[in-house]
Amino acid sequence: MKKLVDDLAFFGGKPEFVSVKTTMNLPKPDEDIFFRELKHSFDAHEISNNGPLVKKLERKLADFHQVKYCVAFCSCFVGMSIAIREMAVPGRSEIVIPSLTYRRMADIVLWAGYLPRFCDVDPVTLGVTPKEVEPCINKNTALLLAPHPISNLCDLDGMEQLARNHGLPLLIDAVEAFGGSYNGKMIGSFGDAESFSLHPSKVVNGAEGGIITTNDRSLAETLRAHRMYGFRENGEIRGLGCNAKMNELHAAMSLASFSVLEDLLEENKKEHLCYQEQLASMDGLRIVKYPEHERRNWKSVLVEIESSWPLTRKQTLDILNEEKIWARAYYSPAQHTTILKQAGAGETPLPVTKEAVEKYFLLPFGHSVSTDDIKRIAKVLVFMRANSDAIRRRYEEQADEA
Repeated sequence: MKKLVDDLAFFGGKPEFVSVKTTMNLPKPDEDIFFRELKHSFDAHEISNNGPLVKKLERKLADFHQVKYCVAFCSCFVGMSIAIREMAVPGRSEIVIPSLTYRRMADIVLWAGYLPRFCDVDPVTLGVTPKEVEPCINKNTALLLAPHPISNLCDLDGMEQLARNHGLPLLIDAVEAFGGSYNGKMIGSFGDAESFSLHPSKVVNGAEGGIITTNDRSLAETLRAHRMYGFRENGEIRGLGCNAKMNELHAAMSLASFSVLEDLLEENKKEHLCYQEQLASMDGLRIVKYPEHERRNWKSVLVEIESSWPLTRKQTLDILNEEKIWARAYYSPAQHTTILKQAGAGETPLPVTKEAVEKYFLLPFGHSVSTDDIKRIAKVLVFMRANSDAIRRRYEEQADEA
């Protein structure tokens, strides 16, 4: 319990926690299922090349997302790059994406051989709508990439209609929306394809990996060939390929993690609601809530710093981090400030992104955090609010001395 400003670890006090509390989800898979599934592959001497566990995982996730096809990759990053190459309109060079999203999203576009054309986001949901995307569409537009933000979703109906109006393919980055629904329909079957990550920070922990879901049979077959050096199942060379296969170890891990998904989502919701309760009366900090009328994964705690919060985001995060409360900035810096200028950065004003990139952060959540931990984190924030003037003075003095 902090009583004096000197008790804060940033000023030499003892950290609130002995072990680090992170924002990483890190769900623990069912160990028995993992080893049982993997034993079949070891016994069959089949641990790669579209093995039985990869096929089983693809079937399960296709059914879960209510979609016809699911294609597994070694990582979501690689899977998305391949999907962009295969889906993009030939002869065009630009992909429209929001600047306020996963900080390496533009790298995915660049690795696929295209230039990102950055657009703004909706000020309420922080996702894209046709209002932000359409001004960026031009004769060079090859594909629209619409990522779901944390907590909310992008405007799927509007984006699908916009893509149809312009005759453009639509790839939905659904990494943050795994397990969610939109108007009662499971995320996974919107647009021309959707992408999901199986990284440990996500709700299904495959240790690494990713999937692309689609109802397009031709696209699914092309993606399967591309990930396997360009070979079709009959051995014919389809064209350009690479080695992007998921192996059986990651498939087993994903299956074991998927088996406990519903329990995880319930625990996520419990922890998220605990944060909401503990910080309900906090002046200056607003937790971005998940809509409760739809399925959601509740996997992150996104906080908006309002004008009445007396500390800057940097000051807030610096102090929390020293307490081993590893909060982190939300999608900062904005991509249009860091990626090549020839990618279209700065040609369209991004006022919402400019403001949002400085006022959101994520609080610790997931495997390393309990409801008791959440209550302790909340008490630290309450202390910071009550002693903000002294904290700010000490922080600035310390910065001047450095």
